[in-house]
Amino acid sequence: RSPWLKQQLFMADNMKMILFGAILVALRVTKISTSKGLVDTCDCVEYWACTLGGGIPTTYCGLTESTVCCFPQPPRLGSPSHNSCGRKGSDSGTVGLSGPGEWPWHAAVLEAESTAYVCGASLIDEKWVLTAAHCVEKYINSGRTLKVRLGEHDVNSLTEPADHEERLITEVMVHPNFDKTTLTNDIALVKLETPAKRRPNVDIVCIPSDQLQLYTNRTCYVTGWGRSGENSNHSVVLKEIQVPLWPNSACERALRKAFGPRFRLPLTTVCAGAEGKDACEGDGGGPLVCEDKSRWYQVGIVSFGVGCGRPEVPGVYTRVSQYRQWIQRVVIEARQKTT
Repeated sequence: RSPWLKQQLFMADNMKMILFGAILVALRVTKISTSKGLVDTCDCVEYWACTLGGGIPTTYCGLTESTVCCFPQPPRLGSPSHNSCGRKGSDSGTVGLSGPGEWPWHAAVLEAESTAYVCGASLIDEKWVLTAAHCVEKYINSGRTLKVRLGEHDVNSLTEPADHEERLITEVMVHPNFDKTTLTNDIALVKLETPAKRRPNVDIVCIPSDQLQLYTNRTCYVTGWGRSGENSNHSVVLKEIQVPLWPNSACERALRKAFGPRFRLPLTTVCAGAEGKDACEGDGGGPLVCEDKSRWYQVGIVSFGVGCGRPEVPGVYTRVSQYRQWIQRVVIEARQKTT
């Protein structure tokens, strides 16, 4: 049984009831009447989950006296607007493990029917998720449907502060020059059937331009549910690893020890990692993010490496800034088709 198969949705009286096994947690997306007499849509969750997630609890709803209709906080002066990006949540205080909603753009691509985990990803737009081409290329024209889970944190937990949300994938756009042999241009976009609902644990990451300098002393993290090491199990809690960036020349020299003296590192990649600090199996497709002026930018996509966290051998990531124009073109053209 897939550990990701932790929710079943049932319809009753036009309301979605989320059940984790036999435990009823909450009603989701129920309609209420507001103080202005308008009908609005809210998240009907436990009171504590609303307040802990930064929401405003209002009318009671659901099957118990403790479930409330939860609305997001209105923007404050100086706070990010609806169109902003790269706003990180609170630290967990535990080295190596993230807190709920700390990295709100991190997503998981799953097989829709089996809920089997496919790879990591990141939310870059309400309707688009960024991932690695090597993760999703085989699903094109396969007849198998994929979905994206957003806002997940602890795969095994049934009582997280805020619920995740899922969206079916309607389109997979692999970069036209992706090479599955060399893993060059290892980047893909997947389109969500319906827009993601942005809230404290679901938000978008910033896409960098070429102007963002990748200094080796930048604060950068890679996140994922992959293994912590070559011989360890996959993590059930979203892990975070602070990794140093490498100059491409030094990275190329290090990788030639594994791939031979003729190995050439493409300029469309970026390297990061150190001994014991690296992405690993199961992290593929996930984001490498770096901070710049209190915003977080997705610098890389987990692509490949030699083992995990080996001394003097960094991991290799697709350099996202090199594909900014391609990403914009795909997203804009898709919007034009629907208008």
